Amino acid sequence: MRLAWADVARGGAMILVVLAHALQLMDVYGWHNAWLDTLNLYLTAVRMPLFFLVAGIFGANAIRRTWRGLFASRLALLLYMYFLWMLIRAVWFTVIPWPLSDVHPWIALALSPAWPTNGLWFLFALIVYLVVGKLTVRWPAWIPLVAAGILAVAAAMDVVPTAGNTVWRSVAMYLFFFLLGARLPDVWRAVAARANIPLLVVAIVVVPAAMAGFSFIPGIGRGVGRIGLSVVCVAACLVIAAMIAKVGWLAAPFRYIGQRTIAVYVAHAMLLAAVVPLIPVGIVPPVVAAVVFTAFGVGVPLVLYRWLGPVGGVFNLPRPWARALESRREPVS
Repeated sequence: MRLAWADVARGGAMILVVLAHALQLMDVYGWHNAWLDTLNLYLTAVRMPLFFLVAGIFGANAIRRTWRGLFASRLALLLYMYFLWMLIRAVWFTVIPWPLSDVHPWIALALSPAWPTNGLWFLFALIVYLVVGKLTVRWPAWIPLVAAGILAVAAAMDVVPTAGNTVWRSVAMYLFFFLLGARLPDVWRAVAARANIPLLVVAIVVVPAAMAGFSFIPGIGRGVGRIGLSVVCVAACLVIAAMIAKVGWLAAPFRYIGQRTIAVYVAHAMLLAAVVPLIPVGIVPPVVAAVVFTAFGVGVPLVLYRWLGPVGGVFNLPRPWARALESRREPVS
């Protein structure tokens, strides 16, 4: 049975990712986003940590399968989607400009097996995280968590070697959050189960307060502070998601998005890249434009998923592959 609050949280995180790319493109094309850019900067403490922690919760059982079962249940789809959509992006961005990257799309495709350079790095990271999770699943939980925590702090302090590719910094930083979800899923289920009105009020206050407090942390403590801030904000967001999940009509759109994030994730940037430069700068206030672009970046992929999802091979594995792999989904060990 799916966890409603986890779907709500993932849907919310997906919306924030689309908003981030919309604002970045608006900046490039001359919109004066002002406070929206400041807000977007602070939201980096929430969106990807929350996304990866929920992915870890959903992947907790997968890493306890055999390698064959892990491949059939998770890795096959992620690998297929990563390389398929890298190819689609290469074709698309040969025609449509993508000003947020200096790497030519066909070079990005050629490098993609070992050198992620664009917005699909999330899929690359999930593949790496699942493999790391599987390799360490029989270790006491504190060992990979401490190791990943140290790596995350180092990445937050910009002392992790990246060879000029900032994606590696993100991959290093967010492993910790995936493992928090994958190795401690019962902790997060307990947080969600205990959500109530008083905790909701606390959570709503904690998120902006923690972000504001981060500004006062001395430079030497910024690495630990950044990761600690994200842990606090993610926990607060799960409380908020759990409370939203209790209100059916309010939870429904978030759950719908949360159950179809892969379609939104792989397609939204291409669609925004095509549309944002067509809209005259200043025709509406930036906040209105950001909301409209975000709704477009979420809504159109969902429509495409509704049309193409049942076909197979676009937002999921081709049907013959899916049927062949179904028999390999061995039980959790």
